[in-house]
Amino acid sequence: MERRWERCRPQQIWDALAEFPCVYVPSGPLEWHGRQNPVGLDAVKSEAICRRAAERTGGLIYPTVFLGAWEVPWPLGMPAAPDLIQSNTQTILDYLARNGAKVVIWLGGHGGSEDYLAYRRAALDAMRQSDILVLAAVDAHLLSDFEKPMDHAAAIETSIMMYLEPETVDLTALDPAPDKWPEGVGGDDPRTHASREKGRHYTETLIDRITDAARRLVALDDPVERRKHRQCVAQQVTLDDMVVYWRAYLASADSPGKTPDESWNEHLEAFRVGDYDRALQAGGKSIEAARRATAGRRPAGREGERYV
Repeated sequence: MERRWERCRPQQIWDALAEFPCVYVPSGPLEWHGRQNPVGLDAVKSEAICRRAAERTGGLIYPTVFLGAWEVPWPLGMPAAPDLIQSNTQTILDYLARNGAKVVIWLGGHGGSEDYLAYRRAALDAMRQSDILVLAAVDAHLLSDFEKPMDHAAAIETSIMMYLEPETVDLTALDPAPDKWPEGVGGDDPRTHASREKGRHYTETLIDRITDAARRLVALDDPVERRKHRQCVAQQVTLDDMVVYWRAYLASADSPGKTPDESWNEHLEAFRVGDYDRALQAGGKSIEAARRATAGRRPAGREGERYV
């Protein structure tokens, strides 16, 4: 059965959403991923994962969104302003909500904090305007229990591509000299640590987790639990907003990482499986820690979206 939205006739779309009203949206920027990987790696891996997920659950796959990455310091990157990313995401979510989607799994392949803040802001707005449920995440947030959830163009991402799209990877494009580090690669050396088996482990875990989330959200009818889902996304917007601020404006000594503390990992894991009470409790702890870290320099979130 054809599951690519853009290749479906109207009745095929309506039939697919009647069977399983979920749409997967893969996204990612055009960005340097080492000499051994394609520049569209983030979106290409997300598309392949979403395609396999839809084959398991039903539903449809929206056309891949090649947009993201506020800062792309290497050649062949296409930067985009966060407001543009958010506006584009909002347009897509509103379109899907109007046309029968009850659940959207937005899977970003790029771990830029400005990007996923934009996804989640748009998701929060969409859920306030319609009855849709949105899980907007980057792949690393679905692997928060892994010792190394993701990297940039290094052993993990290269391995995922070796498993999903092997024809796009060429390790011989890298200088074999051990003292010559691959340009623009962050993580374990792909020349010695990348493998198809590593890629299989990461990929199949991601597929399992987004399919579990999709099935759970499609079946989620309890209005209280649906409200808690939206509250969790509001927490994510609040925390992400502070992270973006402090990474841009605070001295590195005062600036925590993208994941500020262990409570945030607990929030992400609990949110993924639908344990919303635990997610909200952990999220609240992490937000308070982040507020202390910013020392009251700036309130988090825009008016109307702050989580209290």
